[in-house]
Amino acid sequence: MYSRRTVSIIIALAALPALLFSSSLDLEAECRVNTVTLSWSGVDGASWYDIYNGDQFIVRLPSDARSYTMEHLAQDTDYRFVMGARDRSNADLDAEAVRVHTGDYGGTYVWTNPTDDDNDGMMKEVVYSARLMSDPTYGQYLQISISEDGQEHVVFPLVAFDSSWDWIDYDSDEPTAVAYRLNCEKFNSLGISPSRFRVESVNMTNDRIEVSIRSSAFGIGVSTVSIYEFGCDDEGRYVKFTTTGSGLAEAALFRNPTDPENPYTYMLRNIED
Repeated sequence: MYSRRTVSIIIALAALPALLFSSSLDLEAECRVNTVTLSWSGVDGASWYDIYNGDQFIVRLPSDARSYTMEHLAQDTDYRFVMGARDRSNADLDAEAVRVHTGDYGGTYVWTNPTDDDNDGMMKEVVYSARLMSDPTYGQYLQISISEDGQEHVVFPLVAFDSSWDWIDYDSDEPTAVAYRLNCEKFNSLGISPSRFRVESVNMTNDRIEVSIRSSAFGIGVSTVSIYEFGCDDEGRYVKFTTTGSGLAEAALFRNPTDPENPYTYMLRNIED
């Protein structure tokens, strides 16, 4: 099952301002990858501040608002945000537009383990590389790879979105099996390997990926869910990776020794920032 979740709220409270005035709004935009914060000065007599993405209404804010943040925007994309200051009768008092080009999460991300609890050396570090891609049907997505002996192995997407998601032999030499095996071995603390696996579902947005994989060992079937959440804070870009499992799969998962409260989550930082 493939799905892309899109949340959009559009309310036609008032039309896009017909004219952009010589504005006293002083509208400014701060962009952190795909998060944009608008800030502005107040306009005398304004009851509302209406914000548009292009000609689509986003939100109406009260007269005391001076900033608004939009998250999870498309990456590497041009945006034109328009603000209209309006009185209680919806008459335009002032208006201004600002253009923004969002960044992307492409790059290399690393989590380092400073402890001796490292799954026999397998979990000294976790390194993922991300690359912004575009599919003609499903739109933007982040391709995620791991490196082994100087070669990149794609762990997402393991299989093409529109292919048949059949069972794959764990010990196969095909690229999908090699990538899955290399990734799986790092987080497997029991040393019990599955005999086969298959992708069950994929859910993704502009900056979040969730993948469910079914595997089988000794006739016992289990599922694991891996989540990659990309974001940006004061330290720079990051990907928060979480992997959980059912039954035997959960028992086999390595637990993060640096974060006992979130043992299946790893915060990887972008090394270019």
